Amino acid sequence: MKNYPYSILVVDDCKEERDLVRLYLKDIPCVIDEACDGEDAVEKFLQGSYDIVLMDIIMPLMDGVEAISAIREIELKQGQKHTPMLSLSGEQSVATSLDCMKAGVDRMLIKPFSRQGLLDVVCELLKADLPARG
Repeated sequence: MKNYPYSILVVDDCKEERDLVRLYLKDIPCVIDEACDGEDAVEKFLQGSYDIVLMDIIMPLMDGVEAISAIREIELKQGQKHTPMLSLSGEQSVATSLDCMKAGVDRMLIKPFSRQGLLDVVCELLKADLPARG
């Protein structure tokens, strides 16, 4: 792992889901920023720099697919590096999966997911070592 904290944006309209992700990621050296919907996520992305974005899909105002597309457009227009994005959704349809992939998501996890499942994918996307299991 790199020797400074990773910056992670967790986007979900449900505070309990954001809290669960924060709890699951507690062993990764990271600073977690939270957004409660897609619009909030795009605003935070414009203002900050993240090593990874964890995005819920079904949200009010702007859903996760729209937010992923908007973030990819920002990266393109501003010449920014590709930020790994992981969608976290209870929606399991093929159409939703295709929409996420077209928008530019790197990986998808279906809710409910396990702590180890989340850690595995986050560490893979960060190209980081897994924290010690305890």
